[in-house]
Amino acid sequence: MADSVVSFLLENLSRLLNDEIKLLWGVDEKVNSLCNELKFIDIFLKSSEGKRSDEVVKEVVSQIRDVAYKAEDVIDTYVANIAKHKRRNMLSKLFHIKEQFMVPHEVNAEIDKIKSRIDDIYRNRERYGIGRGEFQSQEVDAIVESLREKRRDVDEQDIVGLVHDSNVIIQQLKESDLRLKVVSIIGMGGLGKTTLARKIYNNNQVKKLFPCCAWGCLSNDYRPKEFFRSLLKCLRSSTSDYENLSEVDLKKEVSEVDLKKEVTEELTEKKYLIVLDDIWKPQVWDDVKGTFPDDKTGSRIIITSRINEMAHYTGTTSPYYLPVLNKDESWDLFCKKVFHGEQCPFDLEPLGKSIIETCRGLPLAIVVLAGLVAKKEKSQREWKRIMDASWDLTEVMDILRLSYDNLPPRLKPCFLYFGIYPEDYEIRVKEVIRLWIAEGFIKKENQKATEELEDIGDRYLDDMVDRNLIQVVKRRNNGGVKTCRIHDLLRDLCVSECISNKFLEVCTESNINTISSVNPRRLSFHCQLSSTTKYVKLGTRSVFFFLYSDIELDVMKGFALARVLHSVDGAGFYSIGLNLKRMVHLRHLYMSQVAHLPASINCLWNLETLYLSMVWNISGGFNIWKLKRLRHLYLGWYGELPGATRERVIMENLQTLSLSNNFRTDKRVILKLQNVMFPRLRKLNIFCNNFSDKVCYPLEALSSLSSLTNLQSLNISSNIAQLTNPNVFPSNLTKIILKIQSPLEGRIFMNTLGALPNLQILKLIEAALFDGTIEIDIDVGNFLQLQVFHIRELSINWERLGDDAMPKLRHLIIERCKESSKFPERLLLLTTLRVVHLVDCPYSFVQKVKESGLNKDCKLIY
Repeated sequence: MADSVVSFLLENLSRLLNDEIKLLWGVDEKVNSLCNELKFIDIFLKSSEGKRSDEVVKEVVSQIRDVAYKAEDVIDTYVANIAKHKRRNMLSKLFHIKEQFMVPHEVNAEIDKIKSRIDDIYRNRERYGIGRGEFQSQEVDAIVESLREKRRDVDEQDIVGLVHDSNVIIQQLKESDLRLKVVSIIGMGGLGKTTLARKIYNNNQVKKLFPCCAWGCLSNDYRPKEFFRSLLKCLRSSTSDYENLSEVDLKKEVSEVDLKKEVTEELTEKKYLIVLDDIWKPQVWDDVKGTFPDDKTGSRIIITSRINEMAHYTGTTSPYYLPVLNKDESWDLFCKKVFHGEQCPFDLEPLGKSIIETCRGLPLAIVVLAGLVAKKEKSQREWKRIMDASWDLTEVMDILRLSYDNLPPRLKPCFLYFGIYPEDYEIRVKEVIRLWIAEGFIKKENQKATEELEDIGDRYLDDMVDRNLIQVVKRRNNGGVKTCRIHDLLRDLCVSECISNKFLEVCTESNINTISSVNPRRLSFHCQLSSTTKYVKLGTRSVFFFLYSDIELDVMKGFALARVLHSVDGAGFYSIGLNLKRMVHLRHLYMSQVAHLPASINCLWNLETLYLSMVWNISGGFNIWKLKRLRHLYLGWYGELPGATRERVIMENLQTLSLSNNFRTDKRVILKLQNVMFPRLRKLNIFCNNFSDKVCYPLEALSSLSSLTNLQSLNISSNIAQLTNPNVFPSNLTKIILKIQSPLEGRIFMNTLGALPNLQILKLIEAALFDGTIEIDIDVGNFLQLQVFHIRELSINWERLGDDAMPKLRHLIIERCKESSKFPERLLLLTTLRVVHLVDCPYSFVQKVKESGLNKDCKLIY
C-alpha cells in the first residue's frame, strides 16, 4: 500500500504545481525537490514488491508511508493557509503580513526535515542490505478485456454442487403443514449459504409456490431500520432490474416500530417466503420474528447462519448443514471460472487439481483462487509458481490475501475502500466510483484522452468483479454493474489491511471507546455518536457515517484537510457547523438531509460532488455556479435555485445535474438556468411539484437541451405538449423517464421519442395532476434500440404498433395502470421479448395479455 500512497502523493503534488502554482509561491522549488525524492522512493517500492514478507522491509515500507503522509499534511496545510490569507480584506492582509512571509519559511523547514528523514531511510536500507526484489505483476490488457466480456452474467450458470442441496430445501418448503415454519441453512463462512439461498429464492417453482417474496440481510452488524426497509423494497418492488424505485419511503424518517408494522401489513393473509440472510445473534431473531404473521397460509422463512445455535433457537426441526464441495464439484467450479466452458488442457489438469486441493472444497476459496489463476498465463511454469507459493493456502484468508497482493497497484486502494461499508451492504457503484475519484485513486494514463474518470472507474470495478473480489447484485441495461456487495470474509481482509496501513479505521459500538491512537487517514462510523470531536484529527482525509441518527458536525480543526464527508441516505438531519472556508481540499460532500447550509460553501473550489437531497435553509450568498470543478450536483430544498447568473456561466466539468421534487419552479429559476452552459452534461434530473397553467415548465429552463450532445439520461417532470417537437431531444439519449403532467397527442408524442436513434430505456409515469389517457400509436420502424419499456400509473390505450417497431424490446413493465381497450398481439410475439411484468393491473387486463399469447421464450409475471 505504501507504493500507492507515494504514487498518489506524487500525482497530488504534480497537480498542485500545475493548478495551484500561485498558492505555492515561495515553496515551489522545495516541493519540486520533494517530488524528485519521492519518485526514487516510488521506484524502490515497486521493485521491492517481492520481499514485502521480510520484517525489515516491512518496517522500511511503513516508515516510507509515514513520511509520505507527513509530506501530504505539510503541503495541504500550507495550501489551506494561503487560501485563507487570500480571502482576507486588505486591512486584514496588512495585519497578517508577518505571518504571510513566515509561513513559507516554516514549510521549507518542514520539507527539509522530511528529506532528511528520507535520507535516513535510504541509509537504513543500505545498512540492512535491502535490495530490489522480484516484481512480477504484469497486466495484459487484451486478456483482461476478453475476461471481462466472458464473465458477464455467468454467476447463476456457474453454480455447481448445489442441485441436491436446493432440492432438499425446496422439499422442506413444500411440506403441507400450513403453519409458519423456519428452514435453516447452516455452515461456515464462504461455504455458499447465501448462494444456495439465492438459487432457491430465484427458482421458478418456488416463485409460483410463494407469490410474495422478500430478501433481507441481517449480518453481525444488525441495523433494524435498514433491514425492514430492504424487506419493504422487495415487497413493493416491480422486480425490474432497470427500475429506479421511489426513494420517498427510503428517506423519510420513520420509527422502527412503524417499519415493522408496514412489513406485517404487507404480509398479512398472504403466502410468503422470507429469506433472512446471515443471522448471528438470538436477540436479533427475537427482534424480527414478531414481524412475520402466521395466518396458516403455508408461509416459510429461510435463515442462513454460521452459528449452529441459531437453527435450534429459531425452531427449525431439521437444519440443513451445507457440506463442502467434493473433488469433482470443486474441479468443475474451478474450470468454469478459469476456462469459461472450455476444456482444461490435459497437461495442466494434475497441477490444477493439486492447486484446488488446498481450498478443501470451500467455494469462496476456489472462486477467488480461480480468479487469480485466470489472470495468469496458462502454462505449467506459471501454475507451478502458484502451487509452490510461500503463502499458506490452506487457510481462506491467505488465499484472499494472495489475490489482494496480486492486484495491480492502482486497484489496491480501490479494493480496500470497500472496508468503509458495513457487512452485507448493497453498494451503489456510481457512488463508490465518485469516492475513488475524490480520493485521487483514479487517473487518466493519457491526459489528452477523452474518456471520463467515471468510465475508468467502471473498468476498475469490472476488473475486481472479474477477479471474484466483488459480487454483482444488479446490472445496468448495458451490462455494467449497478450495485455490488463484498463478501464478509473479503471485507474482513480489507479492514485488516486498512488498519495495518493506517488507511482506514472502522468505528463500531465495540471499539468506539478504544479507537487506536494511530491517526488513520479515513474514519467510518457504524455506530451512534453525538460528536466527532474525539475521533477526527488533522490527518483525517475522509469521514463516513453509516447510521440512522441525528448528528452535528462540530467546528474543529480536524476537518481542515478533509477531502470526503459522506453520510448514508436517511441518516438524519445534520447541522453543518463547520468552518467550510478552511476546507479548501474538500472534493465530496454527500448528506441526504441538512438543516442549514452556510454560504461559506462557495469557498470549496475543489468540490466535485455535492449531494444535498433535502436542505431546509440556505444562507444568502450561496452560489452553486461558483463551484467550477463540480462533476455531480444533487440539490433539493423548498426555495429558489441559489445563485443568480446574469452573465453566461460555463460549468465545463458538470456531468450530473439533479434538482429534486421540492424545488420551486418559477420564472426566476428559468432565467438562472438559461444563463448556464453544460457542455459535458450526461445526466439531467429535474423534478417539480408546483405545476400550474401559469408556471414555466422545466424544459423551458434549458432552451438548448438539444445542444447537450453528451446527454445520455433524462429524468424530468414536464408539460408533455412541449415534447412533440422532434428537435427537443439530443440524439445521444439512451434513457428517458418522463412524469407526465398534461394531456397530449399520443401519436405525435410517441413517434417523437421513437425517432431517437439510441434510446434503450423509456419510462412513462403519471403525475398527480394528470387525468387522461395515453394513446400509444407507434409508426413503422420506431424505437429501433429500445430494450426496456415501463409504464406506471397511466390510463393507456394501445392503438397500433407499426411493423418493425421495437425490434429489440426485452422487458415490458406495466405497473398500476388502468384498463386498456386494446393490446397489440404483435408486441407480445416479438422474438426478443423476455419478460412481460404486470404489476397491480386489473384482472381483465391481465386476462387480455394472457389470451394474446407470448413467444415461447417470454415469461409473464403478474
